[in-house]
Amino acid sequence: MRSKLYIKQTGFVEKTVGNEMVVVPLVGTVAQMEKVFSLNEIGSFIYNNLGSKKSTGEITELILNEFEIDRETAQKDVEQFLEKAVANGVIKEL
Repeated sequence: MRSKLYIKQTGFVEKTVGNEMVVVPLVGTVAQMEKVFSLNEIGSFIYNNLGSKKSTGEITELILNEFEIDRETAQKDVEQFLEKAVANGVIKEL
């Protein structure tokens, strides 16, 4: 079975506020503030690393190299983030 790939969706602007990042969709030049997507530290890290296509396994390895976290927790966090981010249109599955 082939691994799914993910990449950032275009048409969003991101801003870091404290320890969180917010991702806001743009329609033309207008921010759609009612559709803000907030990311914690790990979510921000994943999002920032999706400038190029990455698989779930690649994303998990990046997290394991960056954070003190066990593999099972990292995999669970990645899967949850990807599911929510795809559902909200912030990233896309290829």
